[in-house]
Amino acid sequence: MRGECELNSKQSRRQFLKNTAKGTFGLMAMSAVPLTLTACSDAENINTSAMANLGPMEELKKGPFPKKIDYVVTIEDGWITQERNGFVFIQLDEINNEIMIMSPICTHLGCTASFAKEEQKENGTTFFCPCHGGQYDEFGINIGGPPPRPLDLFQPFTKNGNIYIPVLSPTERKV
Repeated sequence: MRGECELNSKQSRRQFLKNTAKGTFGLMAMSAVPLTLTACSDAENINTSAMANLGPMEELKKGPFPKKIDYVVTIEDGWITQERNGFVFIQLDEINNEIMIMSPICTHLGCTASFAKEEQKENGTTFFCPCHGGQYDEFGINIGGPPPRPLDLFQPFTKNGNIYIPVLSPTERKV
């Protein structure tokens, strides 16, 4: 009798663990569904409330290039709402007629790069970081100084004819 009770106890523990594992995997699968649906949605349905509005594409494609575009964005993070001012550099890829939106944050230590001075432009430098002498060409490619990689890019989203960027999440690029 005692052996039979132990056998039932082991089987019920084993069954409990199996059911728990199935339930856990089921919950994980269900939590991935909204992420999948978001990734498949069209750009018009994207929540742009924490994104910077850079304006209409036809305005952004007007030269001369590269150019600096200022933005103001309101970011809500938990209990804090803050207004953030910033800017990006825009370059036009003339082959594909697409704009490239570059972060001005230097990839060396996070200082802010700006347009190079006239004497710096003679060696091909378009953007310069004054903190440690980082140099970038007109496409944001690192060409001198300590930056380990090119300037990061922002993935643009179109909504109601305007271009939005997620200012808190640029895309790292490598060359």
